[in-house]
Amino acid sequence: MTTLFSKETMMKLKALIASAKTYVVLLILAIGLLLYTVSVGYKQVNRLHETGDMVAHTLEVQRTIVELSAKFQELESLQLKVFLKEDSSNLSGIVVSEMEQTIERLKLLTSDNQAQQERVKVWEQLCDKISSEVNTVESTDSIAVIDSIEAKDSVEINLASKRYQRIGRISKIVEESQILKERMLSEENYLMVARKEEYTSQSFLTPMSSLLVAITALGIFLIGFISIYKQKGEIQEVNNQVFNQNKKLQETEEFLKGVYKSSNNVISHFEPIMNGEKNIVDFQFKYTSDAIEKVTGEEQDDIIGGSLLQLYPMVIENGLFEIMKVCFLSGENQEHESVYMFENQTKYIHNTVVKSANGITNTAWDTTKVKEAEKVLQKLNEDLSLQNTIFKEAENVAGVGSFIWYLDDGSATVSDNFYRILGVKPNSFDVTFDAYKEYVHADDISIFESLGTNTEDSGKSTVFTYRVFTKNKGIRYLDLKGRNLEIDNRPVSVGIVQDITSRIEKDRELIESYEKLKQSNEELESFNRVASHDLQEPLRKIQMFISRIEDDEEGKTPNAGSAYFNKIKAATFRMRELIQNLLSYSRIDKINSKFEQIELNDTIEKVEDELSQLIKDTKTEISYSGLPLLYGIPFKIEQLFTNLISNSIKYRNKDIAPQVHIVSEKLRSDTIAENFVKNAEYYYKISLRDNGIGFDPEFASNIFEVFQRLHSKNEYSGTGIGLSICKKIVEKHNGYIHAISKKGEGATFIIYLPVQ
Repeated sequence: MTTLFSKETMMKLKALIASAKTYVVLLILAIGLLLYTVSVGYKQVNRLHETGDMVAHTLEVQRTIVELSAKFQELESLQLKVFLKEDSSNLSGIVVSEMEQTIERLKLLTSDNQAQQERVKVWEQLCDKISSEVNTVESTDSIAVIDSIEAKDSVEINLASKRYQRIGRISKIVEESQILKERMLSEENYLMVARKEEYTSQSFLTPMSSLLVAITALGIFLIGFISIYKQKGEIQEVNNQVFNQNKKLQETEEFLKGVYKSSNNVISHFEPIMNGEKNIVDFQFKYTSDAIEKVTGEEQDDIIGGSLLQLYPMVIENGLFEIMKVCFLSGENQEHESVYMFENQTKYIHNTVVKSANGITNTAWDTTKVKEAEKVLQKLNEDLSLQNTIFKEAENVAGVGSFIWYLDDGSATVSDNFYRILGVKPNSFDVTFDAYKEYVHADDISIFESLGTNTEDSGKSTVFTYRVFTKNKGIRYLDLKGRNLEIDNRPVSVGIVQDITSRIEKDRELIESYEKLKQSNEELESFNRVASHDLQEPLRKIQMFISRIEDDEEGKTPNAGSAYFNKIKAATFRMRELIQNLLSYSRIDKINSKFEQIELNDTIEKVEDELSQLIKDTKTEISYSGLPLLYGIPFKIEQLFTNLISNSIKYRNKDIAPQVHIVSEKLRSDTIAENFVKNAEYYYKISLRDNGIGFDPEFASNIFEVFQRLHSKNEYSGTGIGLSICKKIVEKHNGYIHAISKKGEGATFIIYLPVQ
């Protein structure tokens, strides 16, 4: 029974297998199963394809963001080069055009992300700002003033500061673009993490689906060989797509690693640490870029996996920890900036916190250099403002005004004091060549117009003096000093203008005084001629006739008559002596004798010989030794000491013999206490001291004046001109003389003569 049953069963099975219906049923089942498994695999492949496309799309967005950020930095570099004159070409317009195209591409790429679309709008605003700044810089570059101009000027500094401020504003825009870049990259990083997880999941399911299809295909190979064969090409294509997507994903990962390494910002991903009540008590470092080592000084491997509060407990005090909690719970992006202390260094850190996957991502930007640069810039601005204030005050005190005159179109920039010199309020009108010419005196128009036609070499000063009409001061004389330069290929005159009206008036007064002095000198010359001839001739005749009368009437003249004749003789002698001294005094300045080397010892010996009889009669003692070698007019130096020694003998003390001591020493001009014009570095101080009657100190300056006598002519003879002649001689030798004395204690005459 068993064998029969088995045979019957086998026969039925063979018949069933050989039956066409069986093949049809199996074929239908195989096709159905194949379709099902293929559809599942196809869906998995499509999902994998879509996930790969999303990863590639995120990569493309990131690349576009980085490219756009690079355009901003490139534009900043170009503007800085233009500012520093390192590059005469300006490609800013091309970069701006490329920037706008990049923004349009980024707008299309982020059309499915509303948050990123809002940030793209911010990019457009930054692009408009920086484009406006670039256009402003290019339009004003032609009139900017180069900081290195040799003639330093406040207006130059102001214009240079404006250009520098525009560069600063461009830098701030670029900084904003970098912050925006980091925010968008953070958002894309978050999307990348999510899409990578989905891609990983799909990458796992897709091979499983493919394996299931392969097993099913093998199970129904005999039934669905043709169908499987037809699907072979499609499966190969799917595998190729999977391979390509895997390759792109690897490239994306390598690119992101490169971005993280190349960025100076610290990018960290955290996951919250919860307590039993589901409250966030800390955050754990899941990832951080190696840039954290430069900021904090700690190793990257030592940080990853660690606790935020244990590593950096200061985040509780400065509020960053609370902001991270708010970001994780609300999902809203947060900004935070605070001061940190790393390795005994104070650092300013700006944090951007965004929600990503099951944690948060923080992008930390070290803004210490930016803060320090802002402080330096603020200090420079304060110093510049102070310098401008000082310069304006200096212009007011000095009575000058400054200008920059563009000779090609006649426009000008002038200081406030320039307006005040014209008698108007600052900035009351726009100074141009034609507008300013209305103030210029009609007779001086040609002088002023030469400013615009002058072709002197660059850097040489040109000076003009002309008259202007002012509203409150009338006609004023202005002195203009300018230098012709070229700024941005434009001819420019830079300089100052000064009101010299008071100087002109003083010059006129000086000319009038000179004319009066010239007339006085002519009258003095006439007097000298009269004194030399007309006045002395009658004196000689009087003396001659008196002498004849005395000879003829000798012994016959009464005593009274003889006394009268003696008085007449004394008067005529004094008159003749007075005239000769006056002539000698007036001729000192006219003496043009050559200066020679003089042995002062020899000169004193000659004076002793000349006054030998007087010295003998009065028993005068003269002591001197080691006197210097002078440079002067020999006979005038001899006359100087003759007068001084004679004066000492004349005003001697009647009870004791006269004594005259002459000493000298060499002094530096800066050690001389007496106040006089010192044109030499060294002077000889020659002191002549006597033991005569002296004089009151109050008369020390009067004794050198003409006709100044301290005693009556009955007490001491003389004309009162001798010491005046001494003063004239010393001044002729560019020296100085003065006397010190006390009544009854003698006098000392001190002479300073330059060492040649």
